[in-house]
Amino acid sequence: MAEPLRAGSGDRPHGSGDRPHGSGGPRGRALEVAVDERGVESALRAFKRLVMRDGILRDFTRKSRYEKPGERRRRKVREAARRLRRQKARALRPRRSETGL
Repeated sequence: MAEPLRAGSGDRPHGSGDRPHGSGGPRGRALEVAVDERGVESALRAFKRLVMRDGILRDFTRKSRYEKPGERRRRKVREAARRLRRQKARALRPRRSETGL
């Protein structure tokens, strides 16, 4: 069996991260995708999906240039509002157990 594809902070030297120590959120771990009988192409698609879901590429492009403090505040407010909207929408959506499915 082939090695799993990995991405994340595992290959950087200790202390070179841009997040403070102990912030072990969802991006604090390496992504892993096992290559099975469906082949490398399927594993690569799954890997890209995981990278997109974790926002690794978005963070990378955002940190490729300097962000002014005011821009950073505005982005944080926008992200918080988006999280709140999504949270409210999920709360209004009926659960599968309630719909009888």
